[in-house]
Amino acid sequence: MKVQSVLFALALALPTAASAQIIVSTSNALAHNCFLAAKAGVKPREGLRLCDAALRNDPLNIRDRAATYGNRGVLQDLANEVEKAETDFRTAIRLDPGLGDPYVNLGSMLIRKKQFDEAIAQIDKGLALGMSFPAVGYYDRALAYDYLGRYREAYRDYQKTLEHDPGFKLASDRLKDFVVTRTPGQS
Repeated sequence: MKVQSVLFALALALPTAASAQIIVSTSNALAHNCFLAAKAGVKPREGLRLCDAALRNDPLNIRDRAATYGNRGVLQDLANEVEKAETDFRTAIRLDPGLGDPYVNLGSMLIRKKQFDEAIAQIDKGLALGMSFPAVGYYDRALAYDYLGRYREAYRDYQKTLEHDPGFKLASDRLKDFVVTRTPGQS
């Protein structure tokens, strides 16, 4: 049986915006409330106040301080404050370079700034370190590949997104834009 190669062609639809994700932080009440606000994704201004209070008032260990900066960055992203979100993700990385989530979140901000190669590098770091919701990392990396015209990689990452979260509608919607053809005899 001949090995078949799969060629991907992307329809004209543009990808959706990248997503930031929350980071689990549970050691202190205010930090936990910040986490819950980022997880809920509603009323980002109220959530930002909770995160600010946690960073000012909670005696946080380094990991939880980094996670709280990451969660505040998610809320800033939701409030469309991309530069502030990016700053918080970079702060989270500086505080705890072993957390994967802030790298993926930083990648999300870099996608918004159309810095796709750097976004992929950051997302790769986050995925390698492990993260709370890997589906978000694969989806964001797929978007970056999509924008760069690297459709094979984008297609694979949209599929990986669904392997981690079968209900991830944005990824399943993006896969509908691909046409898969098989060419016999190519490796």
